[in-house]
Amino acid sequence: MITVIPAYLSRPGHPAQLSRCVAALLAGTLPTRVVVVDDGSPLPFSVLPAGVELLRSPVNRGPAAARNRGLERALELGARVVLFTDVDCVPDAGWAAAMDAFLADGAHAAAGGITRALGTTLLDRYQDFSGALNGRWLLPGHRELLYAASCNLAVRAGALADVRFDERFPVAAGEDVDFCLRLRPQGPVGLATQALVRHDFDYGSTLRGLPALLRSSRRYGEADPLLWEKHPGLRRLSTEGCAAADLLAAMPPVEPEAWRRGASSRVRPRRFRPAMVLLRWIARRAYRAGQARPLPWRTAPAAIAPPPGPR
Repeated sequence: MITVIPAYLSRPGHPAQLSRCVAALLAGTLPTRVVVVDDGSPLPFSVLPAGVELLRSPVNRGPAAARNRGLERALELGARVVLFTDVDCVPDAGWAAAMDAFLADGAHAAAGGITRALGTTLLDRYQDFSGALNGRWLLPGHRELLYAASCNLAVRAGALADVRFDERFPVAAGEDVDFCLRLRPQGPVGLATQALVRHDFDYGSTLRGLPALLRSSRRYGEADPLLWEKHPGLRRLSTEGCAAADLLAAMPPVEPEAWRRGASSRVRPRRFRPAMVLLRWIARRAYRAGQARPLPWRTAPAAIAPPPGPR
């Protein structure tokens, strides 16, 4: 198994986050080789441990392009499963093993895991409530995900012959949804509930972090026009959030049944309900504002990296 991490180190805390992510991966119960793709970072990299390969890009091309380069390298190295996570994530010690076990029977092309916030602010609790980084269930049945977030994603190498991330998505928004939708002909995307990743949103406090929440919500909305153009049926699909009700659980539940609709009426402890309703309203307004103002998408014909030739 090989883990790919796209890395654009642009803030003072990023190098420490990368070191923490890599250390967590190397300490896992299932050994995984790590490929870090430097996406034209303005900040220098710390010395990475043995067993970590660093690929460098002279310019910033976005996370989709960085993941494609890491994916190609993983396949060159003979990976049978390619894992994806991000600099600001801390995979659990059993993350890679849980993904490997879930995909072992070949019934799924890919799997998403459970991503919980590392912080403890109300905004972190909101992220757990919304479950946006856990993907969304396809209805009816709750048997597979519409998509899995690329910070916590595993893909069988056999499903990657003709699928790459679309590099017209210039930022971290929408590219993982599109990627998973194009994987679907190879098999469903499942939910590996024991593959846990902690995401460091770095809000600092609820008040200081609110602009960051609004920016990310707006960014997701900005990705929608290209998603709808590529997948016209997307707006007609029936989906549901993938989130647990207990926002203070030390460990997430293992049964998929526990990851159904994160409605405000199910939030525990109950004292969080008003805050979650308010933050959902605020985030949705920002999301809709993003939909009304899409990013200037790159439209070069070669925006989707072509798959490699026969090996």
